[in-house]
Amino acid sequence: MDKFGWAYIGCGSIAHTTAKELVKTDDNQIVAVWNRTTAKAEEFAKEYGGTVYATAEEAINAAGVEGVYVNVNGDMHAEFTKLSIKNKKPVLCEKPFAVNEKVTKEVFDYAAEKDVYVSEAMWTWHNETALQVKEWVKSGVIGDIQSVDCAFAVPLLKHSDNPRLTTPSMLGGALLDLGVYAVRYCYELFGIPEQIKCEGDMHEVDHAEKIEFQYPGFQAKMHISMKEDAGNFFEIKGTKGAISVPKFNSSKQAYLKTDGKEEVFEMAGLLYGNQFSNVAAEIRAGRKEGEKISGKSTIEVMALLDECRRQMGLVYPQEQSKDLAGDNSK
Repeated sequence: MDKFGWAYIGCGSIAHTTAKELVKTDDNQIVAVWNRTTAKAEEFAKEYGGTVYATAEEAINAAGVEGVYVNVNGDMHAEFTKLSIKNKKPVLCEKPFAVNEKVTKEVFDYAAEKDVYVSEAMWTWHNETALQVKEWVKSGVIGDIQSVDCAFAVPLLKHSDNPRLTTPSMLGGALLDLGVYAVRYCYELFGIPEQIKCEGDMHEVDHAEKIEFQYPGFQAKMHISMKEDAGNFFEIKGTKGAISVPKFNSSKQAYLKTDGKEEVFEMAGLLYGNQFSNVAAEIRAGRKEGEKISGKSTIEVMALLDECRRQMGLVYPQEQSKDLAGDNSK
């Protein structure tokens, strides 16, 4: 069978990170490329393959394109996802999927209307480590959950002056860049919390926050920061044992401790590559949304992020405008 053909819409850092793995898979290839800066697109295509097109719509409709990977900055995700839907092309859209729950729901409603596959690129949950952790939790092997502690605190602001991190109109802030992983992890393991508390270190956008999700019988505490190095882990303690996941969003290892014994789960191979292969298989199978990352899950996680922002008082400029809030989806 021929390799699945992708159009890359955007050629920034995440495009390079994912493409390095995509080209190592046996079942995917990049056939079309577009970027706002043509020179970047040309450099990207030279390294990873594909033909450069003058407009995003031309790339989306190029010969051999079976799916579109939208990885421009987050404030433009909805626009290019809708453009792909309009052209009847399946979409894998990077996180954060859109500015808020309202726009996210509008995009998925539009996809349903046009009968087009759309899924969020939440790659952590396309991989065996996170799925094994979920299986351990659901199996009850560690008993009743007593506490959850998570940190995703890395000093991005010390190592990067990329304006997307701190510009409100570009959906800047720690929550949508890093916190989305922690919130999704809690959601996948434990569902929607009964109560949410969020306190942020606010500037123009949030540089850090402490989030607490209240579940029946336990709290999940998350420390999110893009200004300090305070760890990247997810730890669950139960009445019969504990689970520890270092670098939880990208981990190839997870540890289960029960009865004084430790079991180590290790996965080999690709992480982003698995995501592209899974999504390509879903599209070719005729699915209209992701099996691992459903539209419903993306909408519900966005609602949790919205509530965190509400408590921090973080409103993006797009949310001041009815049009830019997503009402012009067609």
